Amino acid sequence: MDLALAAHDGYTLARTLGPLDESARDAFRQQLHPVVGQSGGRLIIDLAGSPRINSAGIGNLVALVADANTNGSRVVLCNLPAFVSMVIGVTKLDRYFEIAGTLEEAERRLEQPPQSLTD
Repeated sequence: MDLALAAHDGYTLARTLGPLDESARDAFRQQLHPVVGQSGGRLIIDLAGSPRINSAGIGNLVALVADANTNGSRVVLCNLPAFVSMVIGVTKLDRYFEIAGTLEEAERRLEQPPQSLTD
């Protein structure tokens, strides 16, 4: 999996290309964890370029969001392909991840306070 990062006003946008699997581990560790490893980091991950996900990819996302939560940062996922959306729904991780349908919706979400898991 490849990542393209771009700094925007108040957040970082990461666009994925390729399956979210074990190949994503190094890119997540080297490029995404530093964004959320500091307090107040804001990251949108556009998953439109990743039509497939496996357990390693889920693990990468969970670890990233856990790191963000620990550091007072935020991660919003957007543009989930159908298979990725289905896997996240079946695993009930849609209750853990912040998910937006579009990039514009993800940007709006970052302007709002984070929702708790019970909302």
